[in-house]
Amino acid sequence: MNEQRDELDANPAMVTISGIAASRGFAAGPVFVHRPDPVISVPEYEVSPDRVAAELVRYHAALDETRRQIESLISQLKDGGRSGADIFTNHLAILDDPETASAVERCVRETRVNVETAVRRTVGTYRAAFSRMSDPYLRERVRDIDDVERRVLRVLLGVAENAFAQISEPVVVVASELAPSETVAIPRELVLGFAIDSGSATSHVSLLARALGIPAVVGLGDVVARVNPGDDILLDGTNGTVTVNPDVKTCAEFARLVKRERELRVLLEEDRGREGATKDGAPVRFCANAQPGVPLGGLAAFGAEGIGLYRSEYLWLARERPPTEDEQAEAYSEAVRASAALGPNSIVVFRALDIGGDKFLRGQTASEPNPFLGNRSIRWLLSHRESFREQLRAILRASALGRSAILWPMVATIGELRAARAELEKAKDELRAAGIPFDEHLLVGCMIEIPAAALSAGQFAREVDFFSIGTNDLIQYTLAADRSIACVSYLYQPTNPAVLRLIDMTVQAANRQNIPVAVCGATAGDPVLGALWVGMGVAELSMSASYIPVLRKVLRGMTSAELREMADRARRMCDDCSAAEIYEACRSYILSKVPEMEAIQTFFTSA
Repeated sequence: MNEQRDELDANPAMVTISGIAASRGFAAGPVFVHRPDPVISVPEYEVSPDRVAAELVRYHAALDETRRQIESLISQLKDGGRSGADIFTNHLAILDDPETASAVERCVRETRVNVETAVRRTVGTYRAAFSRMSDPYLRERVRDIDDVERRVLRVLLGVAENAFAQISEPVVVVASELAPSETVAIPRELVLGFAIDSGSATSHVSLLARALGIPAVVGLGDVVARVNPGDDILLDGTNGTVTVNPDVKTCAEFARLVKRERELRVLLEEDRGREGATKDGAPVRFCANAQPGVPLGGLAAFGAEGIGLYRSEYLWLARERPPTEDEQAEAYSEAVRASAALGPNSIVVFRALDIGGDKFLRGQTASEPNPFLGNRSIRWLLSHRESFREQLRAILRASALGRSAILWPMVATIGELRAARAELEKAKDELRAAGIPFDEHLLVGCMIEIPAAALSAGQFAREVDFFSIGTNDLIQYTLAADRSIACVSYLYQPTNPAVLRLIDMTVQAANRQNIPVAVCGATAGDPVLGALWVGMGVAELSMSASYIPVLRKVLRGMTSAELREMADRARRMCDDCSAAEIYEACRSYILSKVPEMEAIQTFFTSA
């Protein structure tokens, strides 16, 4: 009888597609297929010499109108309390890039083509340069360039926008891709989720979906080709799947997942607002990692107590030209204001420009045989001191608005540490001479992300106000393995005995000087590792904001003594056990104290 029922309930048209979990949560509803504007057809024709000046006037009028549109969108987002305004501030920077404008003008004058053609040719050159970058976040910034180009061409050609105008009921939006301006302009109350053919976890549709609290799955490949408007679709933004035309059995299982997620969400919210992070009330700060171009408005919803790592380099990497001191100061000021809104004790920690390795400024190439061991981070800054002081002045100016700190990246020697401090003092002197206010007591920290820094932690601790351990690079440099290379990625071992000893050494050195230690690498968001670091004496965990509720719940289920006991067990295992054995021992210990961790981790650490 049950088999007959299953046959009746089955839907032969059902198909499940796997992609990338971009924004967690579940959504079920009818499909709305968003057809992106076709590639704007640009007429190409020759401009007579006496019409060149008029063509350039037309170009600058289009820039002015595009600027007005973007500024209006930013104003609407800020006035409505919605996230995403900083993304469009970056669009303004792209639009106002003088090198791009000069290149377009030069193209019109020298080749005597119409301005639409000049825009397309110029932008095509920049698009190709970004597409070749190794950093996935930077490759995704091609979408920003495309979005700005599309806006300018629409103005020039008189093409109107009509994205999402047809939506009249709650739907799941299915699209091949979405531009930032399309994503942020959606009718939020009518969009249940996003299912997108392209994209990654760092694409703007992913970042904005998380900021808006909309479940999303990206990187689905061909979902647009496999759906029709009005089809039923189930979207699982936690596990990264979508099911089109689900059968009765699949719908029932999906409903159970949704119910379980709601129950676990209530469980996570039980500890919001309570003082202390552990079961016995010991303090641990939960902070968020942030960077320019990613919305900051949603940090409070996850319980972030500050911004523990602001990746300033993305202000350079996402632009066509280096930002000016004023542009930097404005971006940093926005971060300070966002951090101040998180509470009276909040702080934003600005990491100084961490360039090099696989992150290069425009015009740079990986000319060194091994750029990860070359002129990067603090080394680059100390070899470009004018740029260094310009950034320091911008950070100091922002510090006048609220509690701030600066963090030196990839320090290897005490000489680098002292040289960086000397540049900071020069920047302070320059601002004092100009009568520009700043926080005279700005905190200064040092990243511990290479073995030399951990081994010199006792010396470094006498020179700074705090340490921040960057576990991503510390693991990579300790085990001499690039975690992005598949064949050696197994050596990314946070609980490797060598790594644990270096972290332990760092914490003990900090304790002797009575300075706090934070962990700002990806491991801070892992509930097992985050708990282990706290047990070893770490006072702050900084991570993707969405991971904070899980860490808070796990730590709330354990006393300080239990966390220390777990750390002691891990230390004792370092003489005889592998990284995997140490991790599993910690995980089992936590589950004995917080049995719900496994279910919570499954539902809430996927995106």
